[in-house]
Parts: sequence; structure tokens; C-alpha cells
Amino acid sequence: ALYCRDDFVQLEKVVKRLVRALISESYRRRNVDLSENDSDAENLEAIDALAQLRRGHPASNSSAQPYFEVLMVDAMSSQEEEVVREAFHNLRRPEDKFIYDIVTVRSFEDALIAILVNPNIQACMIRYEFPYKSKYNLSALRNYLEGLSEKELENKTEAERSLLLGSMIGEIRPEIDQFLVTSGDVEVTASSDIRHFKRIFHRETDYIELHHTFMRAIEDRYRTPFFDALREYSRKPTGVFHAMPISRGKSVTRSHWAGQMIDFYGINIFLAETSATSGGLDSLLQPYGPIKKAQEYAARAFGSRQSFFVTNGTSTANKIVVQALVKPRDIVLVDRDCHKSHHYGMVLSGAHVAYLDSYPLNDYSMYGAVPLREMKKALLNLKRNGQLHKVKMLLLTNCTFDGVVYNVRQVMEECLAIKPDLVFLWDEAWFAFATFNPTYRPRTAMHAARTLRDRYRSDEYQVEYDAWKTEFDKLDPDKFAELREGLAKLIERSK
Repeated sequence: ALYCRDDFVQLEKVVKRLVRALISESYRRRNVDLSENDSDAENLEAIDALAQLRRGHPASNSSAQPYFEVLMVDAMSSQEEEVVREAFHNLRRPEDKFIYDIVTVRSFEDALIAILVNPNIQACMIRYEFPYKSKYNLSALRNYLEGLSEKELENKTEAERSLLLGSMIGEIRPEIDQFLVTSGDVEVTASSDIRHFKRIFHRETDYIELHHTFMRAIEDRYRTPFFDALREYSRKPTGVFHAMPISRGKSVTRSHWAGQMIDFYGINIFLAETSATSGGLDSLLQPYGPIKKAQEYAARAFGSRQSFFVTNGTSTANKIVVQALVKPRDIVLVDRDCHKSHHYGMVLSGAHVAYLDSYPLNDYSMYGAVPLREMKKALLNLKRNGQLHKVKMLLLTNCTFDGVVYNVRQVMEECLAIKPDLVFLWDEAWFAFATFNPTYRPRTAMHAARTLRDRYRSDEYQVEYDAWKTEFDKLDPDKFAELREGLAKLIERSK
């Protein structure tokens, strides 16, 4: 409205107020009034910043209710959107563990853009009456929507469009809790692909039910089994009567000289002291309580089948994995620049190591990754010498210490074409964050493995691979050009 009235002075004030609220994240703690008559907005922002400073660190939110946003996809009018926001806002209670706001979008495209650019969105309600095309100019964001066919999606029914949107959101942001509102028959909905939805509502439901649904879904993901058990243990009165020098901080609190340790660390770090002999916090080797539950939550968060906790960091984890996979005299192809714990693991397991060299990046004074050509060359040399059956594993670092990332899927495809039972160990200690980013996730090992598993299980691919393998086995290992051409044809046909 301000822009249409050419009131650029007032528009500048409102935009500055909005930018300040976004940067300071004050919108997480209070309602930000963007009306043109709010003359006290700047003062409120300053007061909010001062309150944060008085609580401790300027960015401290430990005492505040965690904040999230719910995306609602529906072709609502501006008035209807305002009614929905107000209805959910009025359901807030001081005793709620979390607070949230409603973000509304009116099209398929708007929903995908919102999911991609807004990390605050942690839940999504998809209704059934929305078009594909956005009414806004998305030219600056069009790259994010590549591969979508407007004509194909517009021709889908409302129910099909809702299910497809849920599927795409599940691929982009699998952590988001999704809910579907549908007017279709129960039998038809149940027979559809609804695995991405946590709950389905048929036709309309009241705001209170939706509110509790959102809160419970977030609470399920917010639980921290081990941390909760640790806090409970620290408040438990305990007598210690064994040889371990654990006194729950008494040696420090009673000291006339070590009081500064309490001031520096706080008392909780001493109250949380425990050991395997005193018990109270589960067993790391045979978990049955909070550690077991925490490992299950970690597996869910990272999208793995199972997750195991270890002590002494990723160095110990690397040696555990190597010794679990490799037996004496197995041949292992290893990136020469891998973490030193892998070298120790090879020594402990008795493996025969064939090192692969990374390519240099002289302009940046660092090394990149191992070229795919070098990996295949090593495998083909072993095939020529009759040693391919002894090759057990390929070990690579993804991403490297300098940030170079492999095309994991391509590496696995082309190496498996030479040795179908090859084991891949991808060291992603520097790349754990990639699972939670839709841009990086396709370059992770687990995502690539799931993609290839689904494709390799198909009957069509099995027929295609058998035909290619027959021709491949006839080639001379010395003629790398022919082998490369054969591998390239297989990869091209499988896309």
C-alpha cells in the first residue's frame, strides 16, 4: 500500500523495522508491528536488545520458548489468512513449551520456495485447493524450481497436486512434519503415497486440534533422551563409595583454593560426574536406556538405519569401522591424504593397502580429491593381474579437509560397474552438516546409496546390466579407452 501511494519515506521506515527484526530475531520473542502508525517500534527493538544483554549473551535464547513456523498451503484470501493467524495466535498459553507463527502461501511454487529459504519452518499443513503457478515474479528464484513442468502439474487433480507437494517437501526437507487436509474418500487417500505425512485430516477440523497436533509433533523431535537423563542424574542425591575419584564436586566446593573452578565451569559439570561402575546413565557398549533412545533419535535425524556413539571422537570411530569391514590380506584402495586414523586402522586389521593420489590445486596451494580415473585404473590393474577378487573396500574422504566434494553417486556407479561387491567407506567427518542441506545432501554417501539401491533393485536395470557385463568382460584390460567408453555407455543408459 505504501509503495502504491508513493509514500517512500514511510516505506523505508517499515522496511528498516522489518530488517532490524529479522537480524535481531526479535520476531521470535514478540510480535513485530509493521503498521505505518507504529511510532514506538524502534524503541521496542532497543528495549528488546537491552533485555537480551541483561540475560547474558546477546544471542542467548536458552531461557526463551523455542520458536518455529508452520507453513500452510492453501489458496486463501488476505482476510482468511489474517483470521487463521489470529486464531492460532490466540491459542498460545504461557505454559506452552514452544511458540509458533503461521506462514501462508497460495501456490505450489510458493510452498517450495518457502521451504528452501526459510529454516524456521518446521511443520507444514497442505490443503487441497491451490494452483501450481505463483502470482509473484519468481525470476530471481527460478533456478530453485528447475525440473518442474508447469503444464504437467496444472493438469493434475487437487489431491494429486497435494500429494506430490508433500513428496517433494519430504525430499527437500525430510525433517519437516507434514499434515494433509483432504476432502477425498478415505479409501482413495489410504491407497495413495502418504508416507511423508505424519497425520491426515479429512475435511475441516478445529484450530485446537491442529494446535495440539503441531505442538506434539515438534515435541517428539525436541526430545533429548541422554541430556534429559543427565540433568535428572545431576539432581539426584548420590553417595559415592568406590575407588573412582568421583565426589560430585565436593573436592572443589570444599576447597579454599579452587573456588574459581566453580565460577568458571559452574556446578553442574561436577554434579554430572559418573562412571560405568556407579551406573545411572546406561551402558555405552550395551545400551538399553537413554543412550539407546538417543542413538535411535540420531539415526532418525541423519537418515541412517542405525547410529552408534563412541568415545575418543571420529578417530576411534574410523578404526572401529575399518576393523569391522576388513580382514587380514584384504586389498583396500585408500586416499593417501585420508585421516591418519585410517592408516592405523589398516595396520590393525592387517590389510594390503593400495594408495591413491589426489590431484594438486597449485593455484590454491592444496590438494583436491582422488580423480575417478585413478580409482578405475587401480581396479582395472588389479583385474588384469587376477587380484580383483581380493579387493574389499574403497576408502575416500568426502568432503576433503579443504572443502572438495566428490560426486558420490558417479564414483559408486562406475566403480561398482567393475566390481559389484565393492564396499565404500566415505569419511564424512567434515561433512555431517550436508544431510540437513538440500543442496549438499545429494553428494552424501547415504543419499547416493539409497538412490542407487532403489535403481539397482529394478528388474529393468538387472537386464541392462547383465547385457553390458557380458560385453565388458570381453574387453582387454590393457585397452583403457575401450573400457572407459564401455563404462560411459552404461552410465549414460542408466540415467
